[in-house]
Parts: sequence; C-alpha cells; structure tokens
Amino acid sequence: MKERIYGQWAGDPKGTKEDIKRCIEEVWPIGGRWNSYQCLRKRGYGPEGLYCRQHAKKHEERQK
Repeated sequence: MKERIYGQWAGDPKGTKEDIKRCIEEVWPIGGRWNSYQCLRKRGYGPEGLYCRQHAKKHEERQK
C-alpha cells in the first residue's frame, strides 16, 4: 500500500505522514489556514475500517 502524505506544499514538501490510528480523509480547514491535514477522528468505519463515522458516510455517498 502506498504511504499517505498530508499537507504537502512548497513550504513543506515532505508534508506529514499518515497516522494509522486516525481517519484517512484529507480535511481542508475553513478560513485561516490553506493547507490540508489528516482528519483528527479515530478510524473504525467504512471500507477496511479506514474512516471515521462521518467520513465513512460521505465516502459511501460518493460511491453511489
């Protein structure tokens, strides 16, 4: 499996490596910051248990 990296940009080309205890969804904050980060919620839902409850529902809706 390919390693997931979050928040890569010119000022931080390495970004942040995936935390395997947290949801894999990439989150974009409202206002202020402009770079993405990994969802802060715990995994356990959706395909292979990789999502939090909220993002598992959104992932399911996208698959329809």
